[in-house]
Amino acid sequence: MLSKCANPECSEIFRYLHAGKIFYLAPTPDIQIAMGMQHPAFHERFWLCDRCSKEMTVVWGGTQARVVRVPAKVVPFPPAPAKKTKVGGRRSRARAASAGREDR
Repeated sequence: MLSKCANPECSEIFRYLHAGKIFYLAPTPDIQIAMGMQHPAFHERFWLCDRCSKEMTVVWGGTQARVVRVPAKVVPFPPAPAKKTKVGGRRSRARAASAGREDR
């Protein structure tokens, strides 16, 4: 039963489904072997409060679940603006103006 935030440093009590984030973890084959499980009947549910779920997530760490910080998103620098160059000058406009003409 979920009773409090899975973050050991947080004491927030679980009250509502819409508050925070629930994690449903099924064991990986490595964990099943380590625990001697023949079938995947061992599923765990964890809850992180709103505040903790913005900064953390729940993952398998060995044979038990761990709360870890979510890595910060890397924001790439925007590309340098390209220099505007003239392409053909007046000649390209003249070609564009006569492109639809039939009287050649």
